[in-house]
Amino acid sequence: MKKKRNSRAIFIFPVYIVVTGSVVFYIVLYMGFLTVSQIEVKGNKRVSQREILKRSGLIKGKSTLLFLEDRVRREILESHWIKDVRLERVFPGKVVIEVEEKEPFCLALSEEGELLYVDKNGKRLGRANFKDGLDFPLLIGEGIDEPELLGEAIELLNLSLKSRVLGWDEISEVNLDPLYGITVFTNDKRRIDFGEGDVAKKWYRVEQLIVKIRQMNLIEEYINVSSDKMGVVSFKF
Repeated sequence: MKKKRNSRAIFIFPVYIVVTGSVVFYIVLYMGFLTVSQIEVKGNKRVSQREILKRSGLIKGKSTLLFLEDRVRREILESHWIKDVRLERVFPGKVVIEVEEKEPFCLALSEEGELLYVDKNGKRLGRANFKDGLDFPLLIGEGIDEPELLGEAIELLNLSLKSRVLGWDEISEVNLDPLYGITVFTNDKRRIDFGEGDVAKKWYRVEQLIVKIRQMNLIEEYINVSSDKMGVVSFKF
């Protein structure tokens, strides 16, 4: 008798699980319990809401049952402008997509003649325009597409952010030349030749030279630190 009860319980339990699961599945799928009813996009200034929604693959009226957050994040991050993505599901049917956009750090004139925004890591973001501003240091020259030279130019600009004697906002152009390396031009027409390699070391030497020049109440017109052994300076008179 006891064995019969046990066997009946063993039989009933799986049936109960199947029935319960079917009911839950029906409620979720057909009664719109987890249907996307609202999608909110936050934090976007340069990337349109339409582009973000298209990349996400989310559609109003569709179930979120197969909503894979990692995939959605990965697709949105494919945009050059997007730095980070946060997703939030607000029960029962709202999805919030909050993005953090990258900020332009400088401009680059490509070999095709396009003026582009570039971020702090040297990644191209998109075409420059008046709306987002053009008041940035400009990267130019035949070496603009050489990764090593570009990396050194970006490193120089990052160092300028913390400099008290040659600031980021004083730099007008950075010329990247495959033969002569990097040359910086300031807004007041000063020129500084860095050459190639040892960027941080050469930047420190330039700062030291400018400090000493200011102590003598002089203004430099040209500085050359491309050589490892010495620096060449000419003055404005």
